[in-house]
Amino acid sequence: MMSTRNRTRTRTRALIAVASATVLAAVLASCSSGSGGGDAEGDYGDLALQLSFVKNSQNVGEYIADSEGFYLDEGFNTVDLIAGPTAVEASVASGKADVGFSTALTAANVISAEGMPVKIVGAVYQRNAFTILSLDGPTAIRTPQDLEGARIGVTAGTAQTIVEALARANDVDPDTITFVPAEGNPALLTGGEVDGYFGLDTNERIVLEQAGEDIVSLPLAENGLPFAGTSFIVTDEAIANDRDRVKAFLIAEIKGWSAAVADPAAGVELTLNDYGSDLGLDADKEAAQAELQVDYVYPESIQESGLFLLTPDQIEANITAIEYAGVDIAAADLFDMSLLEEIYEEYPELLEVAK
Repeated sequence: MMSTRNRTRTRTRALIAVASATVLAAVLASCSSGSGGGDAEGDYGDLALQLSFVKNSQNVGEYIADSEGFYLDEGFNTVDLIAGPTAVEASVASGKADVGFSTALTAANVISAEGMPVKIVGAVYQRNAFTILSLDGPTAIRTPQDLEGARIGVTAGTAQTIVEALARANDVDPDTITFVPAEGNPALLTGGEVDGYFGLDTNERIVLEQAGEDIVSLPLAENGLPFAGTSFIVTDEAIANDRDRVKAFLIAEIKGWSAAVADPAAGVELTLNDYGSDLGLDADKEAAQAELQVDYVYPESIQESGLFLLTPDQIEANITAIEYAGVDIAAADLFDMSLLEEIYEEYPELLEVAK
């Protein structure tokens, strides 16, 4: 479904202006300057973005960029926000999507195992939001060492691999952990069927706490696995031959997420009333997620380097964390931050983000 929506622009602009007039002024100023190399005539054609999940508050930056016309201002005709989950890297490599939203670990695994010609050109979540959730009490999992002998609920896919990597990073034998298929059902935790549940600080933790549970969270990023969360995936060919087009996309994203950081509520309104209006989303949960994820998107550590850009030290830490998951990959085969570096050198005003 094509998702450029004129009917929401006035409402969203008003909300953002109230929250941060300074940020909006900077965003609009950079918009009017034609900063992406494209223009309103649509030099770059249509843009297809493969999201990693359903259209909830995880993608408020994209909703604002779309509804405010930031993609259009950078030279794109239309924007198609394709809901997940799906095989994101394959969608990008096959040309179904121009950009995919994945994680550093997932991308590394696909590139290493299948030789897929894609790379990460920016990270929305500077660190992943994965965590081990447990109920407060004598069996709570407060440290990685508490994983030994524990029953951990995991969904299908890479969840078990990630928990095993967490164990290895902290000198715990993964074979001592009992993995229980959870299939997205944190009720296994509250029902006592598992001691811990692998989920997201920005999703299941919120759901459980809003249900009145006292939750202990063991964030993976703070315990040896600081690999990037939601990240932009594009093909090697696009980086080499459509560089200006990819940069135009990134500039629109910087503007959208700058606004989302300044006023998370504006993105929540778009989530509930437009982009995810048919999903039956819980308003309180979506509002909490939009607020909580700001620290993942724009932590204090990146205020000088800018949104999405991973520093060499961060990249090195990513590679080390990914190795714990049994994936051997060189940094140059997974990351290319050169496009963002060029953008911030040319448009330093885009570094200005207000919380």
